[in-house]
Amino acid sequence: MRITNLKDVGTDYAYQWPVGIETFEHYIDYEAPDTGRGKPHTIRIGFCKNRPTYGTNRIRIVVWIDGYPYAEFLGADDFEKSGEVLSVVKVGSKDCSYIDDVIPERYVPFRVVGLKTRVSGKGTRNAWAIVANVTDHKTMVALAGLRRLEKDMPAAPSTP
Repeated sequence: MRITNLKDVGTDYAYQWPVGIETFEHYIDYEAPDTGRGKPHTIRIGFCKNRPTYGTNRIRIVVWIDGYPYAEFLGADDFEKSGEVLSVVKVGSKDCSYIDDVIPERYVPFRVVGLKTRVSGKGTRNAWAIVANVTDHKTMVALAGLRRLEKDMPAAPSTP
């Protein structure tokens, strides 16, 4: 998925999750063409400054495509210095386990690290994670677009 136009910027975007409302202090809306030559997609990137995650307040970024959240990022331990955020690599709905699992080929274009190498704190998952700079919206949107494709793809037939 490719960003083509900046549509809007704003503040105080509230999103209703199944467990409650989360407010994003800032958001940026982009437009992306539909490869099927239909109506362009609206991509929203929301920024939440201080969300409690893994024992500390971290920046949280969510990427929505046409109103559906496809990618979530959280600030690395050194975010204030590096500006880097991470998103857990998924295989279906399961985390891709750091060291134990092979990183799926579709993630080759991304920078991938072990989540625990960049994020510490109680409950940190043992998973591979995509790394992006907070300003790298192209990478964030590319990950969301990949996850959108994965969600829309039919499940692979099971093998006996």
